[in-house]
Amino acid sequence: MSMGHMGMDQGVVYTETVVHLAPEALTAEAPYQLVIVEMQDGKRRTGRMRGERVSIGDAVKLVEETDGVPFYQKA
Repeated sequence: MSMGHMGMDQGVVYTETVVHLAPEALTAEAPYQLVIVEMQDGKRRTGRMRGERVSIGDAVKLVEETDGVPFYQKA
């Protein structure tokens, strides 16, 4: 997917995985999806998904940042 028309808070999923066996602090949230997102400026950010599961190449947008962790949602 081309990123030419995306905003600075949007990007494309570069890779993803689902965490089933989470660290103790996040056990209640498992399973959850982690993504590496290639942003408009070419930089990659690691974050978590909210809502619908995504695949490599899907467009996502930043919806919040909590305790320094970016959370994305399918765009």
